[in-house]
Amino acid sequence: MNSKNENVMSNSGFRQAKNKSDYYASAFLDIAGAENVVDVFEEEFRQLRDAVVNDLELKKYLTDPSIPSPDKIKFAFKIFSENSTSVIRAALATFITMEIIESVEDIYDKFILLVNKLKTQIMVEVVSAIKLDNDLMKEIKKSIDDKTKLDVRLKNVVDKNIIGGLLIKIGDKIIDLSVKSKINDLKTRLHSLELGGEEFVSSDKD
Repeated sequence: MNSKNENVMSNSGFRQAKNKSDYYASAFLDIAGAENVVDVFEEEFRQLRDAVVNDLELKKYLTDPSIPSPDKIKFAFKIFSENSTSVIRAALATFITMEIIESVEDIYDKFILLVNKLKTQIMVEVVSAIKLDNDLMKEIKKSIDDKTKLDVRLKNVVDKNIIGGLLIKIGDKIIDLSVKSKINDLKTRLHSLELGGEEFVSSDKD
C-alpha cells in the first residue's frame, strides 16, 4: 500500500517537474522571440547551463538558501558581458528568484526542442500599418494554418506605407489585402479604360 502511494507521489512529482520545465522553456522562447533575439539567447542560455553544470561552487552559491536572491543575481550577472541581452538577464533572475537553478539543464533541453521545432516552421510576414495585437495574430495564424494545412510562424512587420488592410508574405508569394492595393488596382483599371478609348456610359434608361 505504501509502495503504491509512493509511486503515485513520485509520478505526480515527475509530471509537475516536466510541466514546470515546459512552462519556463516556452516562456523564455516567447520573450526571446518578442525581442527578436532567439539565436543570441540560445547561445547565452547554453553558456548559463554550462556554467551551472560545470561549476559546482557556482551552483552551490546560487542554491544556498542563506544568501539573499539580489546578491545571487548580482553575482550571477558576472557570467555574461555588458552586451548580453535583457532576456538572459531576466531568465537568470527568474532561475534564482523562483529557485529553479537545479532544473536549468532540463529547461535548456526543453528550450532547444522548442527552438528546433520553431526553425522548421514556415515564416509568414504579416505587414500592417500598425502593430497587431496577439488575438488578431492568432486569428490570422489559424486562418493561414487551416488554408495551408501547415503550422506557420507569424511575424508582424509594421509599414506606415500600408493603407489599411494587410500584406501577407508566404515564401515568395504575396497576398495583398491592403486598401492601397485596391486603390492602385482601380487606378490601373481606369487607366486601361482611358487608353482603350472606352467611355463611362450609364446603364440606367429612362
